[in-house]
Amino acid sequence: MSRHMPLEFAAKTDIGMVRVQNEDTVVVDDVLQLAILADGMGGYNAGEVASSIATVAIQEEIESQLQEYRRLQKPEAELPTRLWLMQAVRQANSTIINAARREPEYRGMGTTLVVAWFAPQGSVSIAHVGDSRAYRIRDGLLEQLTRDHSLLQEQIDAGLIRAEDAQFANNRNIVTRAVGIDYQLVVEVHQHQVAAGDLYLLCSDGLSDRIGDEDIFNIVSDAQGDLKMACTMLINAANQSGGQDNVSVILVSVPDNGQAGE
Repeated sequence: MSRHMPLEFAAKTDIGMVRVQNEDTVVVDDVLQLAILADGMGGYNAGEVASSIATVAIQEEIESQLQEYRRLQKPEAELPTRLWLMQAVRQANSTIINAARREPEYRGMGTTLVVAWFAPQGSVSIAHVGDSRAYRIRDGLLEQLTRDHSLLQEQIDAGLIRAEDAQFANNRNIVTRAVGIDYQLVVEVHQHQVAAGDLYLLCSDGLSDRIGDEDIFNIVSDAQGDLKMACTMLINAANQSGGQDNVSVILVSVPDNGQAGE
């Protein structure tokens, strides 16, 4: 994927059918080729504050790293995107904790997070903490690229709950990691090669808890490449299935012409 190959971004967030406020925050940056989705938690308005702080801190940290890199005239084909992304999430973590210490009403706030940063060398680095997810559609197949940091996922891994029964579990919203809770945050970051025609989906658990992978794939396919329509259709489907949480989605489309990573 060339640095000059334009990616198409679309994002949408919705309060859902039950919650009284939207604590999700979504950010897309066409210039940085960056997508950030944060699902906040904790107290009155505090979740919204945590998710907002996280997205701003990550965006600013990556911009700062890039500016310094370019000032030193280093080759952009060798950007250490995976390392920078990990550092940016850790910076967001510290910023949220420090804000909570200054403001008593924000104590205990945190956020789950999923970030996708597309690099000039034809790769995408995906960082996540908690149960916000990243998927990729390639060659007609939907693949989940992240693994939830949740009590439910641990129980599935241990064979205590079958994956097909996960949607009925009472503890499906208990996360085992979150940004802004502890300075010793473990950030999971993976790098994937990007191919022409790829479609990447980031979402909060407000979507993945309500509709399954097959429905997600069918809805996106039915939108026939209209990313804004696909975002709206996904959120509508989650709301029609109960809409018990805020629902947020980001879609990133890679052009199906030109050179791309294998």
